[in-house]
This record gives sequence, structure tokens and C-alpha cells, in this order.
Amino acid sequence: MHSLYAIFVKILYVCKKLSANLVNELGNMPRPCVVPKFSDLDVIALNLTAERISSSSTPNQSRCASSQ
Repeated sequence: MHSLYAIFVKILYVCKKLSANLVNELGNMPRPCVVPKFSDLDVIALNLTAERISSSSTPNQSRCASSQ
């Protein structure tokens, strides 16, 4: 079992380092509108976390399917 939160925090940290000059202090791209409750960086990190977890479970599924 993966620790979703631990992976998310690691990916969010990397996203913050890579986008330091592109986002504001809340983690959002600067735009003239209402500030969302879930920051842009959170959405990106959560998406990458889901991709990471799904890609790490894919080889196990294909191996099980080929052995049947």
C-alpha cells in the first residue's frame, strides 16, 4: 500500500521548487479572479501523484494477466 499523502508532499515540494517565480505565495498562477480553495500547484501535484501510483501498479497487473 502506498502512502498517498507522503508521495503528494514530496511531489508538491518539487513543484514548488520548479515554479518559484511562476506562482504567487498561495501556489496559484497570477490571474484576475477569485482565489480558489485548492491551489494550482496542489492540483498539479495531486495529478502527478495519481500518475505515479497508477504507473507503479501497472506492471503488477500486466504480470498477473499474462500468467493466467
